[in-house]
Amino acid sequence: MTPYLPRILRTRGHRGRRFGRALRAMAAAVIAALGAGGALASSAAATSAPVCPDSVIPNVAIVPNSVGCWNAIAVQAVRLGSPYQVQGLIYMGYAQAAVYDAVTKIEGRYVPYDDFAVPESVDVSSASPDAATATAAYTILTSSFLHLNLPASAQVALSAKYADYIAALGGVQEPAVSAGIAVGQAAANGLIDDRTGDRDESITFTPGPLSPGGWTFAPPPSLQSAQTPWVAVMRPFMLDSPSQFRADPPPALSSRQWAREFNEVKAYGAANSSVRSPEQTAIAKFWNANAVNQSNQAFQDVALAHGMDLVGTARLLAMGDLVDSDAGAACWDSKYHYLFWRPIMAIRNAEIAGNPATQPDPAWTPLLTTPNHPEYPAAHGCETGAEAELFAAVLGTRRIDVTIRGSADGTPNDWSATRTFSRVSDLQREIVNARVWAGLHYRQSALEGVVLGGKVVYWTLQRYFLPCEPWTERSPASAAVVAWASARPRRWPGMGSHVPGI
Repeated sequence: MTPYLPRILRTRGHRGRRFGRALRAMAAAVIAALGAGGALASSAAATSAPVCPDSVIPNVAIVPNSVGCWNAIAVQAVRLGSPYQVQGLIYMGYAQAAVYDAVTKIEGRYVPYDDFAVPESVDVSSASPDAATATAAYTILTSSFLHLNLPASAQVALSAKYADYIAALGGVQEPAVSAGIAVGQAAANGLIDDRTGDRDESITFTPGPLSPGGWTFAPPPSLQSAQTPWVAVMRPFMLDSPSQFRADPPPALSSRQWAREFNEVKAYGAANSSVRSPEQTAIAKFWNANAVNQSNQAFQDVALAHGMDLVGTARLLAMGDLVDSDAGAACWDSKYHYLFWRPIMAIRNAEIAGNPATQPDPAWTPLLTTPNHPEYPAAHGCETGAEAELFAAVLGTRRIDVTIRGSADGTPNDWSATRTFSRVSDLQREIVNARVWAGLHYRQSALEGVVLGGKVVYWTLQRYFLPCEPWTERSPASAAVVAWASARPRRWPGMGSHVPGI
């Protein structure tokens, strides 16, 4: 069969080139607004931070400072205490925001995420940023606010890591360490006070019975409970509301576009597909790795590769996890608004859709297990799409040269595969393809996710993580970003004129 290649990936001509040039100019303006060098400053003196007891991914290097260490400790704790990836990314957002606030309170350079007060008796200028980092992360991770459901043994281990870390810095008897602890506690408690009531994790959702286009649970082994519906209505960290960049509706079931996308995932996403290549299968499995580890290791790898110092690392990790959190909230708003059916249910029950170009296959099974949340838009499109644009904004170029670690066998905790992406468009294109080839999403769903994620990035980065120097909403960067974020392009810049491999 000739696979469907959507117009969004086939368009050529002067309009596409002009839009690409405009986006590149906008990205350059964003870098100027973020400050010369952005998060890449590397002039800070070496720290005295002790050797870290944890890693984000086993046997993979992390940034050798307190921020890199406590990010790794937070990832391990969050993985133990939160069952779902979007929930885990939100929990990481709290931890990294507190760390960023604590570090910038001491070191300056960038505007904190959440302004907070430190007791007048604390000498902030002499405070240890390493002690502040450890304390901010530890306070968030052990707070009842976070609802982190850690086993008792893990709680004891986390407390021991913190005690050992502080002792290695010289202990509370050291004035700088004591001051750093006070700053870290103030940063975490200030964030908790500001965010109290921002989410209700007791919210539940029960889908209706099978209906044309309507989401209902896929058969086991898919879970039979709706995943984190509270994320759709939580107060975002930076966006005005989760619905701010709600995706356009999915295609009508009577449309030719629906038929094309249905038949593409039916052919390429089946567990026993005869048209999906071994490389395409490997790519689909690669992206089934747990996103909490995968994204935070990618942020750490970028910080390492570009020599970021303590402040730059804190800023990048806070950017990454807060952008992921808000992209997740925006994505979940669209998911629970449209409640669109997954490929497994659409293909097995195609006769109820009333489109003669879509034929049912009652035995159809996807390559990977279908998640227990609505299909549209694709969460990996939202999250990875956001991260791709974040890398471009931070590095000041769309040639990002980022290596990401993932799964070779399709299980969430296998990290034996790596893939390197030279350009933003390479990463965006691959995540779109991967979700189709996995049998979990339709192409337009993944594309809409990528667009949504990009809008979240450029809207938030013009408002947060800015240099301490005066910055005005009237700046050229602000105008360019607002114009881009407000647009709803039907073509995605940089996605290329074809999709390799299909």
